[in-house]
Amino acid sequence: MSEQNPNQPSIDVLKEQLKELNTRSRWYASQLWYIPFAYFGIVALVLGNLTKTEIEQLHLSLGLFACGFVGVFVIWHMFNIQDGEHRAIRNIQKVEDHLHLERTAELKSYTRPFFVAVVVVLGACFLAGALVLSRSGNV
Repeated sequence: MSEQNPNQPSIDVLKEQLKELNTRSRWYASQLWYIPFAYFGIVALVLGNLTKTEIEQLHLSLGLFACGFVGVFVIWHMFNIQDGEHRAIRNIQKVEDHLHLERTAELKSYTRPFFVAVVVVLGACFLAGALVLSRSGNV
């Protein structure tokens, strides 16, 4: 009978860790899809409400700047979520190696278009806010 190294986790613990890491990586991946679309929806709602009513140019430009600032935080949050996903996948690979399983988890950068889209929207908000502010004569 072979003795298990006390410094090595048991196979059952590793299997449970693999399940948890898989769940965590899926959650991170789903967030990288949800967050940009939520941001786009919020920007559309804010801009739709601001342009629907008679509003001062200053308020419109402040709303645009606010959407741009929120976009900066969205990008920051997306980078943190992506880092969490990458850590989870690297840990899945370590557990798979430890269990002598074929590596199935891979790091992919499928969300790059979402990062670019968020940057474009936040940049457009800042530029449009500056344009509206300059045309209103409040600069």
